[in-house]
Amino acid sequence: MDLLLHLITKNKLDVTDIPMALVTRQYLEYIELMQALDIVVAGEYLVMAATLMHIKSRMLLPRPEPLSPEDDPRLEIVRPLQELMAVRAAAEQLERRPLLGRDVFTRGRRLEESLAEMGIPVSGAEAEASRPIEASLYDLLDAFRKVLGNRSLPHVLEIARARVSLSERMEELSARLAAAGRLRFFDLFTPEDLQVTIVTFLAILELARLAQIRLLQEVPGGDILILPRAPEPETAEPAAAHGS
Repeated sequence: MDLLLHLITKNKLDVTDIPMALVTRQYLEYIELMQALDIVVAGEYLVMAATLMHIKSRMLLPRPEPLSPEDDPRLEIVRPLQELMAVRAAAEQLERRPLLGRDVFTRGRRLEESLAEMGIPVSGAEAEASRPIEASLYDLLDAFRKVLGNRSLPHVLEIARARVSLSERMEELSARLAAAGRLRFFDLFTPEDLQVTIVTFLAILELARLAQIRLLQEVPGGDILILPRAPEPETAEPAAAHGS
């Protein structure tokens, strides 16, 4: 559902009138890209892919009478999507509230400092409208597709033969991030070497999985800011009770 909602938002579609051919094609492209990158594709993704193709085929069948709203095959996914959108809206409201450990007691370089240095407002109404949002896996895949351009990934990735290993690339990115304080996604790739491009993307994914970096996107479909994630605040141990 997350990937499906991402596609609907990306294409600015009406959730109650989804063009099944477009959404199904793009959904399958994402699945193929994740499989090519050896990203584990959970069974739910494949079930949704089958559901989309089934709904698409039902809509292509000739019908003697006009389709009534209640007979629309798309309702199978429209209703869960509307529920997910409502949950997301509630979560965004909660996200705006101060969070202990993120907005009060964070240590190291604060997110607000990095944003201010980049000229991004961090307080007031302007900040509320332009504040970067957390980039999802699908945002990363969108950005990576732009990096690839017209190039296609090989069916079998031989990462071990690349000029740099995954662990080496992770260490290099961590060092650059520690020195610069922030990196931009598109600046990390060179078009000459496809294998290094793939290893770089996998290194970013792994650093994000390990919660060592934070990925923010200023505008949907734009560049992605890579920032170091502040360590979790240490919980103070309760003082031992003094004996009488």
